[in-house]
Amino acid sequence: MRNNGNYAQHFHLTPEQGLLNDPNGLSYFDGYYHVFYQYNPYQTNHSTKYWGHVRSKDFVEWEQLPIALKSNDWFDKDGVYSGSALVHDGELYLFYTGNTKDEQGIRTSYQCMATSKDGIHFEKHGPILEQAPGYTGHVRDPKVWYDTEHQGWWMIIGAQREDETGDTIAYFSTDLKEWTYTGSIFQFDRPFGYMWECPDIVFLRDEVTEEEKAVFIFSPQGIEAQGVAYHNIFNTVYMVGQWVNGQFIPDNPSVDALVECDHGFEYYAPQSFVDPKGRVIQYAWMGTMEPAVEVSVPTIQDNWLHHLSMPKTLHLVNGVLVQRPLSEMAQLVTDEQTDTLTGDRKQFLLSGPSRIQYRAEKASHLTLMIDDACQITYDPQTERVTLSRTNWLTNVTEQREWYLTEPLATMDVWLDSSSVELLVNDGAVVFSQRVFANTPLSQVVVDAFGEMVVQTLTSYRYK
Repeated sequence: MRNNGNYAQHFHLTPEQGLLNDPNGLSYFDGYYHVFYQYNPYQTNHSTKYWGHVRSKDFVEWEQLPIALKSNDWFDKDGVYSGSALVHDGELYLFYTGNTKDEQGIRTSYQCMATSKDGIHFEKHGPILEQAPGYTGHVRDPKVWYDTEHQGWWMIIGAQREDETGDTIAYFSTDLKEWTYTGSIFQFDRPFGYMWECPDIVFLRDEVTEEEKAVFIFSPQGIEAQGVAYHNIFNTVYMVGQWVNGQFIPDNPSVDALVECDHGFEYYAPQSFVDPKGRVIQYAWMGTMEPAVEVSVPTIQDNWLHHLSMPKTLHLVNGVLVQRPLSEMAQLVTDEQTDTLTGDRKQFLLSGPSRIQYRAEKASHLTLMIDDACQITYDPQTERVTLSRTNWLTNVTEQREWYLTEPLATMDVWLDSSSVELLVNDGAVVFSQRVFANTPLSQVVVDAFGEMVVQTLTSYRYK
């Protein structure tokens, strides 16, 4: 195990100690999958922002590498903020935001680059962009990719306009050194939040229509709750369209067309990359929460805080962004039991981290109780899926819910010591959240009709 305590995670990337937040620099280089992440190795708070770094050949055995980037230069002295990575001419390039503040607390952001020949030791090259006109110092989180049609690289960056509304802006380069500002990539018909963080564009072929599409994913801040949507402190959304010459052209340009990527409590700042097999692989941060809730997370007593989501592949199915477990996660399975559910309450004892797969026999009510701290229900009359948990600060039950567009067919539940990731109907609807049970990974109790497969999982291995 990487950490101590009852809530140490088995198959999620956590910090050795201190705090982890956004995934950064996801890439495949020199035979390894590289995962960087926002990291404070000194304390379980956000006072320091470095880039932590691990790599793996198979997503199961991980190697801890030295801190890749520290906030020790004039252009990033107050934080090495989030960014992305790419491989070019045999080198690994990192693009990130250097955060600085003056004596009056005025923020200036610099978009920076660092490179490495061995994927371990990085040379900083400092700022590569001028500050865009019309924006505040809140300009950050560059995502860079290569455009074969234009024979160059696009960079999109989350931004805040001077009127304190959110936006995403773009730059283009043919050499990764000189960049041309091309402006805002898209405008809604009305303002949407005060800041857009961690923008991403992924390119997917729709599995139903076979159309090639661009999916714009971003994390807006300052969104009011609307029905069952936008109930977290910050949320992440997507919309489908086309990428044309530095502009995102949505199929439906309305704010109301936005869909949350995840309907649970903790999912934020996702980042993706394309691996050599052509898969679009995504990680997210499972730690965005209200400050009072964050400082009461039980793992702080064991000197670590937060983790990344499990890796998932992204797909587009009839215009819906779908998340599926990365196939390599099957390597973790050590044991399996299958049972038929006939509508009576049935208990399954767990012997460690587990994957629970449910296939519905008919449209009927489902209740799945996990340990003593999390419950999943499905109401076939309203097509509503509800996930409830006990808040570890207030000890009050809280819930997130979403309405399916099709009857429940499958549920895929991944249980770790202090997290639950639920994928409904082959990943068309996803809920991610932290859960702190009194006795974690002890049992599940289910009331439903259908088939249940319970698999016991082993842990990541670190060296």
